[in-house]
Amino acid sequence: ALLFCLAALGRPGLGSLPWGAMVVAPAPPALPVRVGPSVLAGDLAMLATETRRALRAGADFVHLDVFDGNWIKGAFTFGPMVVKALRRHEPKAYLDVHLCVTQPAQYLEELAKAGASRVLLHFEALNKSVPVAKAAAQLAHQLGMEVGLALAPQTHLDSDVLQAAETFDAVLAMTVTPGFGGQAFMHEVLPKVHQLREAFPHKSLEVDGGITVRTAALAAAAGANEAVAGTAVFGAKDVRRAIRDLRKSL
Repeated sequence: ALLFCLAALGRPGLGSLPWGAMVVAPAPPALPVRVGPSVLAGDLAMLATETRRALRAGADFVHLDVFDGNWIKGAFTFGPMVVKALRRHEPKAYLDVHLCVTQPAQYLEELAKAGASRVLLHFEALNKSVPVAKAAAQLAHQLGMEVGLALAPQTHLDSDVLQAAETFDAVLAMTVTPGFGGQAFMHEVLPKVHQLREAFPHKSLEVDGGITVRTAALAAAAGANEAVAGTAVFGAKDVRRAIRDLRKSL
């Protein structure tokens, strides 16, 4: 709880309090702790099965990485048609769609129709432009989706990033360079996570890349409340326990 020292004189309703009385204001509600397996680390020939397996094991959401082969050369995965197919199999699932594509706004309408719950748009792919980023976020909201601003590790927090992020529901701090799985967690991103939490105490803050129980705990200590994990979940012998341990570490 946050303590405020209020002078009673001149304050409506506080006339009976002595000078300097300490008033306890209720702490803001804690953000939900959420774990989302990245199905890209599962069996790609059985995406629906892997999605169901993660959700039945207790995942809070499913993370879908959409690469177009252009924004990250050589990284090409799937698109809105796959999102739509997974939505048919899992009508109640929260589908978290991470767009690593050029001109991401062009896919928003199609993804909304496909059933995406939230889209994550890279500031770098939005020309690092505040007006472009805000327009994309507003469009996503108009289409009925939540929207997050994704930041590559090399992107520093400047006034433009912070101004753009105000329009978004969440911020994704990448803890590896976007493109390929199995990379090591970049500890140098943790100060950025901490700065984001200070700037946005009530906004969901997600980390993605190299997430294990240990690194999830480090990210949580810096301020993250959501974690995307691929290998740590789908590479585990016990998926349910892996998700449970990750959630406990946040």
